[in-house]
Amino acid sequence: MPQKKCVFVVNPISGLGKQKDIPALIRQHLDSSRFEYEIVFTEYPTHATEIGKKYRNQADYIVAVGGDGTINETASALLGSDTALGIIPLGSGNGFARHLNISTNPIRAIKQLNHAQESPLDVGFLNEYPFFNVSGTGFDALISKKFARQTRRGYATYIRCVWEEIANYRPRSYRYKLNGTEVEDEFFFIAFANSEQYGNNAIIAPQAETNDGLLDIVMVKPFPVAYTVTFTLLSFSRLIHLSPYVEIFQTDHFEVQQLNDPLIHIDGEYVETDSQKLEVSLRPNNLQVLRPIN
Repeated sequence: MPQKKCVFVVNPISGLGKQKDIPALIRQHLDSSRFEYEIVFTEYPTHATEIGKKYRNQADYIVAVGGDGTINETASALLGSDTALGIIPLGSGNGFARHLNISTNPIRAIKQLNHAQESPLDVGFLNEYPFFNVSGTGFDALISKKFARQTRRGYATYIRCVWEEIANYRPRSYRYKLNGTEVEDEFFFIAFANSEQYGNNAIIAPQAETNDGLLDIVMVKPFPVAYTVTFTLLSFSRLIHLSPYVEIFQTDHFEVQQLNDPLIHIDGEYVETDSQKLEVSLRPNNLQVLRPIN
């Protein structure tokens, strides 16, 4: 069997230092009888997309090594191509990788590549931005904005950002159509979920699948600060849909107008935008992804 060409796109600032060991780990644990490979380090934002576009017609697999932002940039370059996306997750939450059952241990993730199989993946779009995991507007976008400014990354930093903002956060107003009826209401946040979780097994859309031709729209109504602990427990227990403050429906197209200043995130990364109109859509089976067997 001929070797497969594999390009690893490594974010040098992901993983709290773990990425420094990646070249040695790949050399030790990737099956050299199955793969020939090249390692390329990103040097600036959007560089992963440029690398992906350069190699998409030369490589069988392009493997994103980093967090959900690196994965998004790399995957965005592969839409509609025959080149499959691989993942070695080194981020703070690794929500997309967890949904795909990819190990957050770098050695195990590399070994999983040796026996992975290609699988079709739906791709969501928020206006012109493709997303693969969870995007949204509201409180989670605010936290993404705050988190991006932190000098120290990691789960603890993310939780600190949440607690610093939640007491003073004011729900935002939105206008949208549902079942032919125009609705104007306030929400704590609205999530557009292609997969089930933000990261660290915090489940926001328990029924979401990445190849069902649908996005899960998760609308979270304002709730008391005292309810935050209950909300968190329901999320980690895969029971968030049972909350009286949560409404979830599935669709392949949804439009919503932000009545406050625009505030969005794409796969956990804050994005500056002037557009108050949000159009959410889906392209079924628009990307091939490497998933572990079993």
